[in-house]
Amino acid sequence: PNFDGKLAEPRGTMFARRCFILLACVGASQAFTLPRAMVPTARVQASTTRGGRAPLGLRMAGEAGDTIDFGKVGFDEATQLSGMVFQPEQGTSDPESRCRVDWDVRCEKALNDHINVEYTASYAYHSLFAYFNRDTVALKGFAAFMDAQSKEERGHAHEFMEYQNARGGQVVLKPVAVPEMQFSRVDGTSDALYAMELALQLEKFVYRKLKALHVLGEECNDPEFCDKIEQYLGEQVDAIKSMAEYVAQIRRVGTGHGVWHMDKDMMDAAA
Repeated sequence: PNFDGKLAEPRGTMFARRCFILLACVGASQAFTLPRAMVPTARVQASTTRGGRAPLGLRMAGEAGDTIDFGKVGFDEATQLSGMVFQPEQGTSDPESRCRVDWDVRCEKALNDHINVEYTASYAYHSLFAYFNRDTVALKGFAAFMDAQSKEERGHAHEFMEYQNARGGQVVLKPVAVPEMQFSRVDGTSDALYAMELALQLEKFVYRKLKALHVLGEECNDPEFCDKIEQYLGEQVDAIKSMAEYVAQIRRVGTGHGVWHMDKDMMDAAA
């Protein structure tokens, strides 16, 4: 059996894995759409409304009544990782920052949430790197590309942490959702298309989250914060265009030799 008690896949059974991302950050108000083939049906639940608002989740394309419920992906911040991390003595508190100037607590909290978004995106890309790096898939160019994307997203998280400290805020890290690696197709080359479609939707999601930060900065009359976010918005536009082009190219060349040739070009570019 596997570590979770479930029976292992029979030896000789080939299966690919599709990466599913749970972006369940606090305060998230958007969801991004994935191709139906990429969504694990075991986690699809009927959509409900809460207080007149749509539930937070991933809505399947063509299935207006089904979402992946994020309600179970919550953590009690008072007890999470209890006993696993250093706990300060009772009665102690951090000294107040001397560099804090007009840094609204709403911006501070929202930025911490976005740090979690960037780390989750990095984790997702890293899981795709691990998949393409397998000997049964052997698309080293795609693996190198996903690894580079993972490091870039982690770099963004690091930069936002530095900015939080520069503004006198306090970085509060939160649990990162674990990407599921459940792919139903046995043709490993076709996963190149699914991976790029996932990457495209992921970049769009991050873009929308950055826009939400910019809107909050305007509401808090913080032009410096808005200027900082605008630097990343331009990068996201370029990333979305790049991912969309990869999707178009893979659809044009098809699977098999076409994907192998693209993988070779991506490997040469990463060298």
